[in-house]
Amino acid sequence: MTERDMTQYISPKNYSYSEFPEATDVPEGMKTLKVSLTPSYPHVELNIPYAVKNGLTLHLHIITPAEAENSPHRYPLIMWVQGSAFHKQQLGNHMAHMIHVASQGFVVAMVEYRWAPESPFPAQIKDLKTATRFMLRHASEYHVDANRYLAWGDSSGGHTVSTAVVTANLQEFNDEDVLEQPLNYKACIDFYGPNDISKMNKVPSTQDHITAHSLEGEFFGTNHIYDVPDLVQKGNPITYVGDEKLPPFLIMHGNKDRLVPFQQSVLLYQALKAHHQNVSFYKIDQSDHGSDAFFTPDVPQITFDFIKNALN
Repeated sequence: MTERDMTQYISPKNYSYSEFPEATDVPEGMKTLKVSLTPSYPHVELNIPYAVKNGLTLHLHIITPAEAENSPHRYPLIMWVQGSAFHKQQLGNHMAHMIHVASQGFVVAMVEYRWAPESPFPAQIKDLKTATRFMLRHASEYHVDANRYLAWGDSSGGHTVSTAVVTANLQEFNDEDVLEQPLNYKACIDFYGPNDISKMNKVPSTQDHITAHSLEGEFFGTNHIYDVPDLVQKGNPITYVGDEKLPPFLIMHGNKDRLVPFQQSVLLYQALKAHHQNVSFYKIDQSDHGSDAFFTPDVPQITFDFIKNALN
């Protein structure tokens, strides 16, 4: 057996950063860069389990501001719901956008929900609320200001957030006891979400929205939409809009949306206005469904200004 040469061995030591010796090697041709060592990119944690429902583990992608780890500051929370026509999500579709959002001083939780047809309405609404309560319970761990949180989603995620906010503490739309864990969303941001699904094929569209095996039909229990009108209206957030004060709403929709008709956002906006609710509505001119136009520089600034006003 060869004898070990331990003559230059240095035992590992649990150095602090300030204690650790700076390397002094100066090889010929090496260049030195002095740059800021302050973290500048948000921190992403993927696939954090938040609940198990029907044997399915549900996850969050959680994004925190770069400076959060070493700061006592607590940040507003955005619950983001990725659209997927109510079916299985590609949860990271808007990861790049949400990293930018987090860089503006927000914690973002990207929510996985149960999907149709295995889990029809209202599973998605309940899951957003369960995920919100998870984040509030873990507020300290994720640097969240538990008094300032809102919901934001696109497409079917827009439907999910709108319906969740207007039914926040209705027990039938919660898996948790609303008396023990009430919710108080401070705002709702709906990007091109459906609302009254019974009207989606009464204006031009490139999709079937009504038959039992359409995406929406499967969302409502694999039923033809016109066969279950009461269920469809139960899943229409407009049904729950009244004179009782709701959080502020921001709605954005493209007027050349081929999948979710622009009229769907018009209906929600008109209902909120009719009941004197705080709502802002922006048409993204010439935009199709889910285009990157919703994250061009002007649009996020409108969104950030809306959030700032809602949280004050």
